[in-house]
Amino acid sequence: QILRHRSRVGAMLLRDLWASLIDTASAVPVEHALLTAQILIGLQLISSLQNWLRRLEAAEAAAKDASQAKLKASSRPASRPNSEADLQALGIDENGGARLPPGPPHEWRTRPAMLRIAAGRRRGQQVEFNTPQSPFPVETEHFKGTMYFRLRGCAGEPRDYFFGKQRRLSAVVQGRFKTPVSMGDCFTGYEFTRPFTNVPLHWIISAGMGFIRTLAPTLVADVLGERPYFLNPLCQTIQVLHAAQPGEEPAIVERLEEHTALLGGIFAERRVDRVARKNYFARPENGGKHRFDPSLVYTMEFYEDKFDPAHFDLMIIGLRFNLHRYLDGQPLQIMGKLGSVPHAGPYLFNVELWHESLVDPQWQPSRNPSFACL
Repeated sequence: QILRHRSRVGAMLLRDLWASLIDTASAVPVEHALLTAQILIGLQLISSLQNWLRRLEAAEAAAKDASQAKLKASSRPASRPNSEADLQALGIDENGGARLPPGPPHEWRTRPAMLRIAAGRRRGQQVEFNTPQSPFPVETEHFKGTMYFRLRGCAGEPRDYFFGKQRRLSAVVQGRFKTPVSMGDCFTGYEFTRPFTNVPLHWIISAGMGFIRTLAPTLVADVLGERPYFLNPLCQTIQVLHAAQPGEEPAIVERLEEHTALLGGIFAERRVDRVARKNYFARPENGGKHRFDPSLVYTMEFYEDKFDPAHFDLMIIGLRFNLHRYLDGQPLQIMGKLGSVPHAGPYLFNVELWHESLVDPQWQPSRNPSFACL
């Protein structure tokens, strides 16, 4: 698909490469030829991305006034909801998914990033992160526990935790399920209620998704639809998983280690490290062999090294992409849910990650040292 959309220069390069390979077929190893072709295709892809980003910047400059008008029309004060009417005023739907920005950034509890509970009894409430005092309770129909976020580059950053690590975000969930739940029925990811904006050419999307699927082979996604989504099995996605008897669970603000013996099956027979556990749950049939036990306390850590929460950037192939350009004012999520049907099924937990750039088109990052951001 990439080759069908290559530029004239790329076509000439590939044609010349092919001709040279025919002339020297006996002297050039096949793996060298394939590597050369991959490099040329990669350069072609980067060139196409740069051209698309230049067009995007021009369109953004022309639409600046319209964005300011949209901000004024959509901004509303942030407050703690006390009734269903308050929840509707905050733009929170019946499934706990927020639709409207949570007020102007100067009224947020934290900046430039802000967390807001989006499911359960405390939905609509802003919560804090990073400090040992910031863990907050969460409760839904199927789960009750506590969550703790660490955001690199934001106020109160726990430097000891991030030292020597590439990760930039950590979200820890600790608690108990209210009823037995099959691990194969639990999913995590992102769900959006509006289409993405400024989407590049479809072949670029396909190439990007191909790269992402090498990192998450069980990913189910719709990038170009009216309600985009990315969903993956929960137990395959969790970076660190710990199961314990009540009273023996680790402190949520401390470093977490993998401990899965209480999951039963192969986990009870031998020690299984986190990589083997992720590979095991990448097969859907294995998830159905295990259940979350209401009598146990589960601690789950998600962490991410390709997303910068302080600047709301996605970092891939050596480039940074400002996500506010594409999400149309919608937040990211740290969530778990029952069922793999997009935009359906109850949430186990759901916390939105907002950023000033989503609601303020004038927001400009302060970066030191400076680096390219697309």
